[in-house]
Amino acid sequence: MGRRSIQENKSVYMLAREKHLLTREVASEEIDGISPSRLEKLENGKTTMQPEDVVMLARAYKEPGLCNYYCTHECAIGIRTRPVLQEKELPQIAIEMVNGISRLNDVKEFILRIAEDGTVTENEYEDFSNIKQLINSLVISAETLNLWLEKAEAEGEIGTDLK
Repeated sequence: MGRRSIQENKSVYMLAREKHLLTREVASEEIDGISPSRLEKLENGKTTMQPEDVVMLARAYKEPGLCNYYCTHECAIGIRTRPVLQEKELPQIAIEMVNGISRLNDVKEFILRIAEDGTVTENEYEDFSNIKQLINSLVISAETLNLWLEKAEAEGEIGTDLK
């Protein structure tokens, strides 16, 4: 077993590996195409992390959140377009989704009025902006649920007591 790193300012990738008590050598055996030395360079930012690297690390460490991290912190497109997701428990995700859907039902008549004439007038803009925020929060809830499912599948928890 290798030594545990005492390095400060560890990358999320190194933290994910260490969370599972994996040395670079053991981790690289589970990750096809990444040697221990390349893994060290990736973790320390000496080699640019590529999307396919992140996918392999996320799969090997059973940490699908690494993909969201990469997209929201390192990908030029993702930084502008993807929401940062936080891992949450299933009950909290469900409550947020049901609450959002309920609030969306409250504004459906307004959405239909806007859609009917196809324009957002100045006096409708503030309400429309609030609806857009509500829809974005529903999207984040749905993506958070997907992240929860991916993690539960990776950890073999699907079909067991969901806690």
